[in-house]
Amino acid sequence: MRRRWWGGVAAALVLGWTQLAAAQGKILLSEVLGSWQGDDTVQFVELQMIAAGQHMLAGVGELVFDDAAGDAGTRRFFTLTANVPRGVINATILVATARFRQVAPSVAPDFTLPDGMMATRHGRVCYQVRSSNGGATLVDCIAYGSFTGQNGSFGRPEVTPDNRSLQRVDLTGVNRPDWITALTPAPQNNAGAITTMATLCGDGRISQGEVCDGSDLGGQTCASLGYARGKLRCVECHLDTRNCTFCGNDEKGDDEECDGSDFGDTTCGALGFTGGTLACSEKCRISTAGCDPTFHIPGGGPAKTDCTAEWRITNVAQKPGSTGKTALKQRCRDGDTGCDHDAVAGQCTFALAACFVRDDARLAKCTAPAVGDWTLLAPAIDVAPAADLVAAVAALAPSTVVGGAVTFATPLETPETCTETVAVVLPVGGKLKLRARTSATAGKPRDQDTLKLLCRP
Repeated sequence: MRRRWWGGVAAALVLGWTQLAAAQGKILLSEVLGSWQGDDTVQFVELQMIAAGQHMLAGVGELVFDDAAGDAGTRRFFTLTANVPRGVINATILVATARFRQVAPSVAPDFTLPDGMMATRHGRVCYQVRSSNGGATLVDCIAYGSFTGQNGSFGRPEVTPDNRSLQRVDLTGVNRPDWITALTPAPQNNAGAITTMATLCGDGRISQGEVCDGSDLGGQTCASLGYARGKLRCVECHLDTRNCTFCGNDEKGDDEECDGSDFGDTTCGALGFTGGTLACSEKCRISTAGCDPTFHIPGGGPAKTDCTAEWRITNVAQKPGSTGKTALKQRCRDGDTGCDHDAVAGQCTFALAACFVRDDARLAKCTAPAVGDWTLLAPAIDVAPAADLVAAVAALAPSTVVGGAVTFATPLETPETCTETVAVVLPVGGKLKLRARTSATAGKPRDQDTLKLLCRP
């Protein structure tokens, strides 16, 4: 039996979803068929009234048809030129082609849709209300197939309505949750006459309008369709390529991080590492296992200034992944040679450096200025390893040091200038929070960076 999506309490939801310019705007798309059993001239659009008194449609209600690209130059309009008799709540209006009438003779369309108005497999159908001044208010839209045009708040397209219809089941105003496919369309006209169109899908044979049926895929495979590999399925007598993949063709796709040796512009360096070689998994995901264990950490300042100064650390267990994102809290287990650079039990020794004026691919909005001064805000200068860090920064160029502040006599301009590695020793269970501020020669912009170090047993 035909599912009806209307509920009396839903009117408020619909009216809140779109601003309606006229009473006849309380009508929504209900069911759409683009083709039937191989005949692209069998089409219909069913509308449904969500409030009483919507039958005065002449010159007001209008269907809008878009092609796959949603190009305004190829857009077609079908104006409802007459009123319909029934205007009760839930009443429907059927707009269908002449060929539909021959296929379903028991249901007379309320309006005859000319052939060629509706895109069969990839497009969009909308309902709008025209005003007396020549304007129009868009009320409802269903996009389907490979529609690439703008669909506003209605969201991503649904699947194609060929050899099956799209039926409305909800009122959220978004295509995917509001619509389902139906192998047995059930169009209904304004008089209440309804028919169920019998499907040939499901008998295991490929009939007219079908590209597959059950396990019979018509000899098609993922590979024959241009994919690299995968398992092709048949769903509702349409080929389902969701388990097919282009991964493995050695050409990086938009939804792939890599493919074979094709990493696009991504390198270990672009992800923040000091070097190394990327690898690509069988699922076309980047592996950073071959990158150096030493990497850079932007300290969490504004994106436009965060490359002015960065920390550099060695920590295999917390190195960046395929996105280059790094943790501002770096943990190390006592004795882990990937991060603990001593052989002393009961403590962790981190290898840390400060780097300046770095061209960081992860921070595309940042252009590092010349550095005029650097200040260690925490820990205090008398807390290890504060003095060592300040001394390492001061050694980069002629400078003056006052407490934790280093002011360079000549601004640092050389790209990626890094200090010598400083050993930061923490007892097991210990933690240290580092905060530093870096300023350009004129005092602005400023980059404030943070890093937390923890030693675990």
